[in-house]
Amino acid sequence: MFFALSKILYFLIIPLNWVVGLLLYAIFGKNSKWKKRCRNAALILTLFISNHFLVNLAIKAWETEVKPVAELATYDVGIILGGYSNFEIYPRDRYNFSKRANRLTQALELYKKGIIKKMLLTGGSGDLLLQKRSEALEVESFLLLMGVRQEDIILEPDSRNTYENAIFTKEILDRDFPNASCLLVTSAFHMRRSKGCFDKAGVKYTAYSTDAIGERVRFTPHSVILPNRDGFWRWEMLIKEWVGCLAYWVRGYI
Repeated sequence: MFFALSKILYFLIIPLNWVVGLLLYAIFGKNSKWKKRCRNAALILTLFISNHFLVNLAIKAWETEVKPVAELATYDVGIILGGYSNFEIYPRDRYNFSKRANRLTQALELYKKGIIKKMLLTGGSGDLLLQKRSEALEVESFLLLMGVRQEDIILEPDSRNTYENAIFTKEILDRDFPNASCLLVTSAFHMRRSKGCFDKAGVKYTAYSTDAIGERVRFTPHSVILPNRDGFWRWEMLIKEWVGCLAYWVRGYI
């Protein structure tokens, strides 16, 4: 039930949907006074959301620190959280990544450098309506093609969200790698919620943030004044994390 409700809530917190809702009332509403207010609100909201400078400051404040590779030790298991694949692109004769590709590619780089000895892939299908093939199972063949040894790939193919990532990973570690040193790999914006879940599950790890999207602050017209469409998905991602952390806290997941 929580999984289904989280997907419905996600639709409601998308900033673009707020703008569309305001515009729909401005067009089809009956009260002329509120029609004007909604039209003005839609304009102001759009300008705010599309301001690169503001959303960049918010992201930089939220994202966790990205450590230099030189500061890492050597770890028995790298725990790589899913969300880096795009299963909607065809043909399917190659592996297609989403915007979160660095979760996997930077973990692969750590493996190649000998910093992590094994790669634990945690993530199944996060789709509410369609049961797609597990992401962890899907990416296995890609890693083999990239030169990762079969014995160094650990699959957790059933989890649907970050909470289940932590619970199911804990079961695997307790069963097969009880004394392993672990490196938790996920996006910088997602690390706070991930740490909360893995701490609650009792997994001992070192956090390693990847995929940072916060940029250096620039006082240029392009950053401060001109609208930027990327602001919509950046705010969407950020609000999703904020609401996700709150919902997980209420549920006792973190």
